[in-house]
Amino acid sequence: MDNEIFEALFEIVTFFNQPQQDRHLLQQADVPLEPAALPIVVRVGRQPEISIGQLADQIGRNHSSISRQVDKLITAGWLQEAERRDQRIRLLTLTPQGQRGLMQIKLAREAAFREKLTSYSNTDRAELARVLQQLADTLTGEKKPYHE
Repeated sequence: MDNEIFEALFEIVTFFNQPQQDRHLLQQADVPLEPAALPIVVRVGRQPEISIGQLADQIGRNHSSISRQVDKLITAGWLQEAERRDQRIRLLTLTPQGQRGLMQIKLAREAAFREKLTSYSNTDRAELARVLQQLADTLTGEKKPYHE
């Protein structure tokens, strides 16, 4: 059974890591971003004042690649640097434009999930959310409250 869990997770991760999924989501959200920028915007939205190094670690790309993407997002008005407490570390937050764009992305993602999960009952969806949150807590060592 453990291998089946891994295989299912592998398929889910593969689905989410496909650039065409990001392109489709950005198109549905009517957001003019490159697919490579999507994980950066989403992570900065979830973790305000995240550093470029932390972004690189979490996204799995090298520091210079993330830094170049961040510079483009700053120029485009999506990101801004937070006040630096340490001059060596660039901390990032979303601008108001970035927050609006992220909201459009979230709404498009929610609509896509609703469409994909139409055959799931409300009970099945609640159970899926509960079990996925439990797995996320187990894998990250964090405990987050579950909200229905």
